[in-house]
Amino acid sequence: MKPTPVLYIALFFILHSCQTNNNEKLKKDIIGEWMYIKTNDQRKPKTKNPNIPPPPPFDSPKQGYVFLKNNIAEYKSGYFKLTRAKEWDNRKTYFLGTNTKYKIENDSLKIFDLVSETWENQKIESIIGDTLTTKVADSIFAKYARTKYKINPNENYDQIIVSSSGCYGSCPISNISIENNGNVLYYGQDYNTQNGFFTSKINNDQYLKIQTRFKKADIMNLKDQYVANWTDDQTITITFIKKSKIVKSISDYGRQSPEALIWASIPVRFLYQQIKLSPLKTEELLFPIWRISFKKGNQICDLTKSESYYLFTEIFKGKETTSKFENKYYIEFWNDQDKKEIVYTDGRYFKFKNKTIDIGYNFLTVNNSTIKFRLKDKYD
Repeated sequence: MKPTPVLYIALFFILHSCQTNNNEKLKKDIIGEWMYIKTNDQRKPKTKNPNIPPPPPFDSPKQGYVFLKNNIAEYKSGYFKLTRAKEWDNRKTYFLGTNTKYKIENDSLKIFDLVSETWENQKIESIIGDTLTTKVADSIFAKYARTKYKINPNENYDQIIVSSSGCYGSCPISNISIENNGNVLYYGQDYNTQNGFFTSKINNDQYLKIQTRFKKADIMNLKDQYVANWTDDQTITITFIKKSKIVKSISDYGRQSPEALIWASIPVRFLYQQIKLSPLKTEELLFPIWRISFKKGNQICDLTKSESYYLFTEIFKGKETTSKFENKYYIEFWNDQDKKEIVYTDGRYFKFKNKTIDIGYNFLTVNNSTIKFRLKDKYD
């Protein structure tokens, strides 16, 4: 019996209905947060080229996504545009954000790339429980695991500071402090779209979102230092403050810390590009912004870059005073004119030339830094 046109139409609607139902199921199952785990290469050995590794999903080794019900996705590593220039000083990094669009069509996951302004496409092989498998290429599959975080509701911070160092290249060098009242103090040093001192303000929801991202990294159980086994890379330091006390500082050289910490720090480092900045007069800010070291005789106490910037924010908020104090320690630094400056302090009062600032408490004793002094060596 020869098939009739009616039969073809009926078959088309049946297949279309099955496809629609499957798409709807995938849309429901994909909601949540996902972390890239690995790529499985199932090609036959004779077809493999040992010089060409299987491609990572969406061209990045560290992947994390959040898929929401309204077709909004968060790409945790963020999207960036880099300006290429012959002179390094003219090279800039533009942060396009982490939020983008996604859709599921014909069993495929499509994510809009903000840089190329194109849809990246991977076939969804399966979503089974907490495992998402996509087909990257012929016989190459990427696996993601659904992420679940145990967040302590009582783990809150009054201030978060993120600092970045230079590298062999044009890595953005900056410091940014964000307080739970929304106050932002940003200093761009080099290779930023805005260099100099600026203040700004964010709302409570923005601060809570930033804090929650960090809390997902289980801050208090992280190591103090992560170090890659190569040279010339960038160091990111992050400091968390509660009740005027440093409760945790983390240093990450070469992106070796857990993904959740890296993902949390990226939007903060480039927050200055997303908010309105008000410039500050730099001539009023006579204090070192690179790493600070307290010195006393042949002893020295080093702060990380983010801890140094935290101390700077405290001095910035401090009050000028005529009070006298004992010059127990001193801080040396080079000013913008390449002249050596010295700040005298007892931990609470900081004297710059003829100006003394009172921060209201002893920075060294509150943060137990008096026990961190060591003997100077030839590099100090």
